Amino acid sequence: MRTISIRLDDHTDAVLTEHCQRNGLTQTNAIKAAIEQLAGQLKPTPAELAAELGLIGGFRSIEGDLAANHSQRVKERLRAKRSRDSVPVPAPVAVAASRRRRAAAT
Repeated sequence: MRTISIRLDDHTDAVLTEHCQRNGLTQTNAIKAAIEQLAGQLKPTPAELAAELGLIGGFRSIEGDLAANHSQRVKERLRAKRSRDSVPVPAPVAVAASRRRRAAAT
C-alpha cells in the first residue's frame, strides 16, 4: 500500500478532525471515503458514455431515434394494448350456442 502526505490549512484540518470524531473514523478512512465518493460522482453513466460515443441514435430507422424516446414509445404501446384488450370481443355464434346448450343441460 502506498503512503502519501498532504498539507492542510488550519480550517480544512479542523473540518477533517471534527468529521472523523463525529463519525468515528480515522483520518485515513475519511479521506479514502471522500476520494471514492468524488470518483463516483465524476464517473459517467452508461447512457452518457453511449451518447458520447455516438451509439444512441447512431442507426437510422423509419421511426426516428428509437433509443432516445424509448420510454415514451413503450408507454404509447402499452396504452394501445390496454385499449385493445378492454374492448369486449363478441363471442362467435357457434361458441355462444354451445354455451347456451351446456347451461340448459345443467
